[in-house]
Amino acid sequence: MSLRLSQARPLAALALLLPFTLSAHEVSEPGVVVLEPVTVTGERAGSPTAPTVRQAHDRIEQTPGGVDLVSSEEFQDRYTRNLRDMLRDTPGVFAQTRFAEEVRISIRGSGLSRSNHLRGILLLQDGIPVNLPDGFGDFQEVDPLNLRYVEVYKGGNGLRYGSSALGGAINAVSPTGRTAVQENLLRLEGGSFGSFREHVAVARAGDKWDVYAGLTANQSEGFRDQSETDNRRFNGNVGYRLGEQAETRFYLNVNDINQEIPGTLGYDAALKNPRTVLPTANSFDTGRNVESLRLANRSSLPLAGGQLETGGYYFHKKLYHPITGIVIDQQGDFFGAFAQWAGEGTLLGRRNELTLGSRIGAGHNDAKVFASLGGDRGAQTADADEEAAEYNLYAENRLWLTPALALVGGLQGVLAERDYSDNRNAAESAEREYKGLNPKLGLLYTLQSKAQLFANVSRSYEPPIFGDLNQNSTVQSCAGTGVGGFADLDAQKAWTAELGTRGTQGRWAWDLSVYRAEIRDEVLQRACSPTNAIQFNAGDTIHQGVEAGLAYKLLKDVARAGDSLTLQQVYTYADFRFDGDPTYGDNRLAGQPRHYYTAELRYDHPAGFHVEAGIERSPSGLTVDYANTLEAPGFTTWNLGGGVELSHGLSLFIEGRNLSDERYISSVSATTDYSTATSRNLFYPGEGRAVYGGLRWAW
Repeated sequence: MSLRLSQARPLAALALLLPFTLSAHEVSEPGVVVLEPVTVTGERAGSPTAPTVRQAHDRIEQTPGGVDLVSSEEFQDRYTRNLRDMLRDTPGVFAQTRFAEEVRISIRGSGLSRSNHLRGILLLQDGIPVNLPDGFGDFQEVDPLNLRYVEVYKGGNGLRYGSSALGGAINAVSPTGRTAVQENLLRLEGGSFGSFREHVAVARAGDKWDVYAGLTANQSEGFRDQSETDNRRFNGNVGYRLGEQAETRFYLNVNDINQEIPGTLGYDAALKNPRTVLPTANSFDTGRNVESLRLANRSSLPLAGGQLETGGYYFHKKLYHPITGIVIDQQGDFFGAFAQWAGEGTLLGRRNELTLGSRIGAGHNDAKVFASLGGDRGAQTADADEEAAEYNLYAENRLWLTPALALVGGLQGVLAERDYSDNRNAAESAEREYKGLNPKLGLLYTLQSKAQLFANVSRSYEPPIFGDLNQNSTVQSCAGTGVGGFADLDAQKAWTAELGTRGTQGRWAWDLSVYRAEIRDEVLQRACSPTNAIQFNAGDTIHQGVEAGLAYKLLKDVARAGDSLTLQQVYTYADFRFDGDPTYGDNRLAGQPRHYYTAELRYDHPAGFHVEAGIERSPSGLTVDYANTLEAPGFTTWNLGGGVELSHGLSLFIEGRNLSDERYISSVSATTDYSTATSRNLFYPGEGRAVYGGLRWAW
């Protein structure tokens, strides 16, 4: 499916485009707006456990709130390394590369002050959590080249997958032998900073069985010193049809990730010498190396007039993580199960859809810490067992008051357990239990003109992760010793209200959401020494903003029938602040710019080539501290790319990023007051000019 818009006046439209934005994804039926040209006509039929892109669109557009769906066609013609590259055109998703494949990602201010790893978003692959049971996650375990599409459910709309997080849920969906675009694929890419990536995939389908397998190898020296990457990822699945609407599917994911960590810099160094690192990064050979294996099953069966989806998973993960002064050495086993039933009937004489679901996750992590001898293990300094569990029950009901108006109500219950056993110092052992109940209410109105209006109000509930609670351990302590037990942290709670619209009209396509979240006990982070940070509960905070996407087909049939010139824009406004705090008043929260804008002008020719020019602009930089004494400068980067489809399934692409070689700060580690901070090495520099190219051979 490609974007098809009818005639309009381009010059008048240009004046209207500037204040607005766009989500560069294609447009389906009334609902989800997906504006970037996409082709899925070659996609084969889906199956009960593996919906096609079209089927996923039809489902996601029934959500009365901010959602998005990004198909693999939208990022296959560029050098896509991480979630940032996949979701760069999704309004409301703020994702910046810290280094290499490491990304700082936030949706509606989720995990706002955590500059590393993943917090405040439920990340799934094929509906199965990538996050550990305590909510912590490593997004590097998701391979962009082994995905068919990505679903984004913002905020309370993540109830579709049982998410209770402020940021909602992201579900990365693998290709199968039935949904993969091609049966055989070979992909070779390379470019700046010694980057090279190889990918091979095969897909086969028969009457009963189907199989998909993909292998990716990636190497890069990195933009900065001490940022070399050497990764291997395998993703495979096998499906078997038990009947017309019944199927079971087994998944295997294996990752071997080796990533050096360059760390933060001081303000001047980040802007003037961005490729450098602090001496400790080299002397301690800082890095994050992960070996993981995930086995999972997902089955779909007709039951009681509806469809039951159920399954389970086992996840083994090893982490070797040298940082300044210490080596974190962990090994864990995690498991879980899920079930969701959805059926349609009538209620009060009207069409009604009911969804009931549950999700359980638990696991044990053997957490050891050693003194660092240049990145190797020295004397052991800590030995603990971390056990976490989360139990999640949810229900959602959709009652059609009229053929065009649906009332959506939902309720979720969450029980989370944290148990920490210190094997060297029993006084630091602790356990904690968190309970939450989250209602949701929404309206969805579908107009005949291929447009939707929606509104919703929902509650979120986020218990702290182990990294938040273990502040008295050797790893987290700023003073070097602790008083024992967990830090006194409450779960983060929020009420979020949202209004919005999405749709298409002629040459236009749009996606707009306005939201306000009132948060209690937001878990924030501050740097407390050159190497450590601690978390704390804020009082009342407010996250409010605008997520907007706008596309307009400026010209069509210009040089040849079937060609087009399309302008696409995305704008995110983020106003995140304290609310009458005794210390910080109504100051802005640190970590995300107030204004963030991207635009792309793309020409597509029916002969199979395209050219695109893009801009990424943040006129207001990142706030660094809660006292608001420093704001990093804004930035503008320019990008240029293109691609061509050749004969026999061959295609080529080339992409230039940050062509003006802008020096800017992409992410910060928040602190309380920069003017009095003992550590001012808080800044991650953005990557400089880069050029990448690639070849795809599909047959």
